[in-house]
Amino acid sequence: MQFIYNSIGFFLSQILRYRFRVSIQNIARSFPRATYQEVSEYHKSFYQNLGRILIESLFVKKQLLYLTRGTKEQLAEIASENKNIILILGHYGNWELIKQLPLSTNIKVQALYKPLQNKYWNRKMKSIREKYGLCLIPSSQALRILLKEKDNPSITVFIADQFPGKNNGTNVDFLHQQTQIYTGAEQIAHKLNAYVLYGEISSYGKSKWVFSTETICNQAKTTQKGFISNTFAKKLENSINKNPSLWLWSHKRWK
Repeated sequence: MQFIYNSIGFFLSQILRYRFRVSIQNIARSFPRATYQEVSEYHKSFYQNLGRILIESLFVKKQLLYLTRGTKEQLAEIASENKNIILILGHYGNWELIKQLPLSTNIKVQALYKPLQNKYWNRKMKSIREKYGLCLIPSSQALRILLKEKDNPSITVFIADQFPGKNNGTNVDFLHQQTQIYTGAEQIAHKLNAYVLYGEISSYGKSKWVFSTETICNQAKTTQKGFISNTFAKKLENSINKNPSLWLWSHKRWK
């Protein structure tokens, strides 16, 4: 399979030139001390991982995401306390596999999404992402729905490293650059007084991914404004530094 991932990566980067300049500029700016050879290797590996994500998302039908023992125990312990969980991820590893989280926990798992304008593709993507028990909530209705169901503990997933738009979100120091970070997860966590976790999906061998969590806070209301977003950014940065090729460098995050 690695040959297929590498071939798709080559096609995306060298033939389609998909976001080629954006991704290599993002890597170079994020690792100012890296050599040209290191930047090139991170760039090449990024496209290979993107090829893997495409294949796994479109064609692989078996379980690929597995929780660490510590993560299983942590989720069960929080659930036993009847607390809502806000789970914050970045576009790291194969983030699409968060849809398989319901296979490893009895806690209801839901995620926010922005419906596509094309009704056919919206139904198609929604069907793919809900296949394993994940419940999708339109982002425009998220606060109302979550407040209504706050007495029924659940895990709500936010992928929160996208560019929120100028003058939106909060400004943090991220990968050696001042970066606007989406704050919707933090705002909802405060409303629910949720237990907030950072999630990381890392490669395990050539065909599996392992999911682990770290606590950001156990009562969101007790944290100061910006704490959750800043802590998420720092933990995501730590993940990226461990394996730069696993982050989605093609997004235009610095505008």
